[in-house]
Amino acid sequence: MHVQLAARSQQVERPAYVWIAVILELVTGTFAVPVGLSFIEDPTGRALGIPQGWIEATLFRSYLVPGLYLVAMNGIAMFGLAALSVRRHWIAPWLTGTLGVAMIIWIAVEVVTLPETMVLTWGFLAVGFAMGFVALFWLRRTGQLRLW
Repeated sequence: MHVQLAARSQQVERPAYVWIAVILELVTGTFAVPVGLSFIEDPTGRALGIPQGWIEATLFRSYLVPGLYLVAMNGIAMFGLAALSVRRHWIAPWLTGTLGVAMIIWIAVEVVTLPETMVLTWGFLAVGFAMGFVALFWLRRTGQLRLW
């Protein structure tokens, strides 16, 4: 495996499939910010119709920390990443992979800790995998990562 970072001032190539990730990042941010803000405002989850009992049995005890994570990582960070990808910033492929893996971990924790899942849970797991694959192929295309 060979890893090579592009020069910080250098823009990287943006293949057409990167637009898939940009759309997924914008959609994720659009869903995450209002839900996260709702959890921050009402950590019981009642405002969204989610039973507090689901979270009480976990390490978090309320929806406050998940709300903060949703706003910061799945919201603001995704919007920022979409902007970096559009601008072809050299770090965008790396952050696409990082936030894709973070999404997979987020959903895995959700599936393990909560007693029920929703359709959106599985949709966002697919988003994480899609972002990971886009990042992998984007890094290979730009020559920043050689696995094979």
